[in-house]
Amino acid sequence: MPRFKRAVLLLNGSAGQGSLERALAQIVPKLATHCHQLKIIQTLTPLEFQQACENTYDTDVLFLMGGDGTLHTAIQVLESVGRLPVIGLLPGGTCNDFARTLNIPLVLEDAATSIVTGEIAEIDIAKINDNWFMNFAGVGLIADASENINPDLKNKYGKLSYYISALQSFKQSEPLSMTLEVDGTVYEENAVLVLVMNGKSIGTHLFPLDTIDPQDGLLDIILIQSSTIVAIREWFSLSQPDIVPEDLKNVTHYTGKHIVIRTDEPKKVDTDGEIYLETPIKIDIHPKKIRFLIPRK
Repeated sequence: MPRFKRAVLLLNGSAGQGSLERALAQIVPKLATHCHQLKIIQTLTPLEFQQACENTYDTDVLFLMGGDGTLHTAIQVLESVGRLPVIGLLPGGTCNDFARTLNIPLVLEDAATSIVTGEIAEIDIAKINDNWFMNFAGVGLIADASENINPDLKNKYGKLSYYISALQSFKQSEPLSMTLEVDGTVYEENAVLVLVMNGKSIGTHLFPLDTIDPQDGLLDIILIQSSTIVAIREWFSLSQPDIVPEDLKNVTHYTGKHIVIRTDEPKKVDTDGEIYLETPIKIDIHPKKIRFLIPRK
């Protein structure tokens, strides 16, 4: 007996036809074995993709093949519809950060096998003003780096283009004066970067902080105060398991459920790699609001 009655495989059809055919050959046999009905939908425009998401209200599981931007767009639509199917995330993007957070293999064939036979986990989601994000929201350096990525470099070098843009933006960044409110406590901060994290990977950089968990009902807030070599070292030291963030001098760490960020003048906000919001922003965590297929432990 197949595990799922009605399933949809939704493709964000920006990939080349050849790579798409190879991807389908890898994943469809794995998914079809566990689905009584498997409908494959390829979309060619953002509007088609949004409409396809809207029409999955009677679906048991929605398999999404794409990157963090694909997931981000799908969540906006599904939340507006009101009924969220179980989501099976198939990493087909540049960084696939939320797939990394969920420990989903990055090889498509392995990802399909691991999630279709995996567990259903209830995952937190964050509301930012009138929108939603799964992985992170960022102000300062990260928004500048995302906006300054050269499309030609992205196509040629993939995730390496994010590091190139980040280094260029880091040299030019000046600290922002901001008011940060965490669960009612107000902090006056100066920082070149503030991250509000639900996931634990950004630009393939994994943060092994025990407090970052998309199932704990909390958000992690990380601030970098300056664009110095010392700050860069402290930032990358976060990938070392023995580092205690509270001991760092250029990095500040908070956790909370309700976050407000205000700046002296409007600043662009990066949400899951998408830039369309500006400060001020209000962020609230919604615990265990969305179900994902994840590999069995």
